[in-house]
Amino acid sequence: MSVDIELLSTEEKIQLAEKLWNDIEKERAAPLSPAQHQLLQERLTIHSKNPTAGKSWQEVKAKYFKGDV
Repeated sequence: MSVDIELLSTEEKIQLAEKLWNDIEKERAAPLSPAQHQLLQERLTIHSKNPTAGKSWQEVKAKYFKGDV
């Protein structure tokens, strides 16, 4: 498909950009493998049993990145 972008109205350009972005997002949103899905479910179960056991992102960042992020 060939489109002469200069001939499009501003609204048409916005619609085209939105369609392109949505198409890119679909391509990038790869489904989880069965192993990834199982691991995610296991971690969610562990978290739901003890939601305060983990560290916040701020704590992890402060400890391991020391200002690099």
